[in-house]
Amino acid sequence: MLSSVHAASILRFGPMIGYVVLALIAGGLALVRRPLPGWFWGLSLICLVAVVAQAGSGLLLFAGGTRPLRSLHVLYGLLALAGGLVQYGLRPGGLLRRSAAPESASGKARTLALISLTQAALIGRAWMTGLGSP
Repeated sequence: MLSSVHAASILRFGPMIGYVVLALIAGGLALVRRPLPGWFWGLSLICLVAVVAQAGSGLLLFAGGTRPLRSLHVLYGLLALAGGLVQYGLRPGGLLRRSAAPESASGKARTLALISLTQAALIGRAWMTGLGSP
């Protein structure tokens, strides 16, 4: 059961595509110096929920004795989870918003574009190492 959840296509490709879309939106808004819209954070939360489901099922599989083909798979998964939590902390009213995010609208959008792009790359790399690719 857990292995089918962890291997579900929607949990593999959904967040990766979602984070690419978020990176493109935030990058475009940074170029025109516009603030991030409210629905950006909703889409970000949907991606985070999928990453949490993926990481949770993977950690339960790992605790149950199932090991990935490459140990880097666990590292990439944990980094993707950490990046998602950082992005969640940068939302309006978030814990990290006041202390870490730049003040300008384009600076915030640029920061979120880079985080989203990194998230997509980490999820893609976790998927590749899970399949056994170097």
